[in-house]
Parts: sequence; structure tokens; C-alpha cells
Amino acid sequence: MKRAFTLIELLVVIAIIAILAAILFPVFAQAKLAAKQTACLSNQRNVGLAMQMYMSDHDDNLFFYASTASPSQSRTGATMPDAASVHPSRWWNTLAPYMKNVEILVSPADEQPTLSQDSLGVKNIKRSFIACRHAESLSTSSVDAVASTIVITEKWSTASDGTPITDSWIEPFNGDFQVDPVTGRMLVAGNRYQKGLISAFLDGHAKKMMPGAINTSADLTGCNLVHRFPVLPSMCDMSVAGCTNNQTENVCNTFTY
Repeated sequence: MKRAFTLIELLVVIAIIAILAAILFPVFAQAKLAAKQTACLSNQRNVGLAMQMYMSDHDDNLFFYASTASPSQSRTGATMPDAASVHPSRWWNTLAPYMKNVEILVSPADEQPTLSQDSLGVKNIKRSFIACRHAESLSTSSVDAVASTIVITEKWSTASDGTPITDSWIEPFNGDFQVDPVTGRMLVAGNRYQKGLISAFLDGHAKKMMPGAINTSADLTGCNLVHRFPVLPSMCDMSVAGCTNNQTENVCNTFTY
């Protein structure tokens, strides 16, 4: 006679399968996230190389910040095209000729990258990355901590309240690196990889950084550069005469220079 499974035996087998699934599924999820992190690191590294080539062609100067003023000026005093013009001079467009494709501007873990304008003003470039305002238009010769100066990092696609984050530039002096103490989420910077974020540095290398390491360093936040090359009245810290940025969100006010 063939012996069938008893109900207890069947329940034991189901319980074992459920336990194995509970153990393995988080492992698979972490492995998938790790793969995306590696891909993002590669993308940022390629952006860093494009940045190096751009600087090589522009007298060792980094791309500039273009405001909505017309015409806008960089911190070097050179007149630049208006960012709100038909042909916006945004940082990703200045780097585009040095990239094999603009798809490297997307983080694999970003499910909703920002549609951004190309050099013709058409929103067809998907973007997960954001440039750091503190480094704009500077040269490596004017920056002491080149390997600790973040130039490109990740951003969230939306704020915690669901509002889209379409910013082109991240500004530490406006609280963009702030961390929610409850969720561990940064305000603008997208620390999506186990609460860390991938960044490209002025010397071209890329690595994962943690919020705590960034916000306790005057170099990693860019505050040393904000202090040395301020744009009054707001891109500065309170130790600079004429600075009006006394917000508690201004992390640059927490350092001694």
C-alpha cells in the first residue's frame, strides 16, 4: 500500500519552506541592491572621467553654476549663458560630449529619474545625479582637498512629502545634506544604498559615502570651499562678513575655519 502524507507532515514541510523563504528573500534583495550599487558606482566613475576630460579642455576649470539671472556669472567672474535660456548650459550638457551615452546619469536604484533638458531644451535626459554648488567653476589648483571634494552625487527623485526634486545643484549651505533622524534619509542627496550614496570626486574617483561622514567634514560637505569662495549674501557661512545665511540648516555654520 502507498502511504500518503499526513496533515502534520504537510504542515511541517510548508513551515520549513516558509522559514527558508523568510531567510533567503532578504538575502536576494540585498544581493540585488548590491548589484545596483556596483552599477551606480561604475556610472559615477564614468561621470568622473568625463569631468576630468572636460576640465582638461577648459584650463583645469570645472563647469559653472548658471542661475536664472540673465546673464549669470560664475565665481571666477566670467559671464555665462542664462540657465533659463533656450539653450541651457547645465552641467550634464557640458559633460555630454565626453560621455559615451547620457544613460550613465541614472542610478539603477532610482525608479523615477528626473527628465532633464538637453542642450536644445528638450526634456529627454533621465537624471539621478546632481552637481555640488560648492565646487562650481573652480580649478584643482585652487582646491586643497581634491580627493575629498564631492562634485557629483545622487539625489532623490521626490522629497519625503512626494514633491518632485528636479534640482540641478545641491547646496550644503541650504541644508541639502541634512539627515532625518527618524528615517536616516537625507533631504536632497539620495542615500538609497543602505543609507549611503555614491559620489564622484574632483580627482575623478567615485566611492560610496555615509551621511555621518559627510556632515562632520568641512571638506566633504564643501563648506571649506564655500568659506574660501563665498557668493554673498547666502552662499557662505556666518564667519564671512556680509553673510546673511544664519539658518540652522546651514551646516557650514557648524565648522571653524
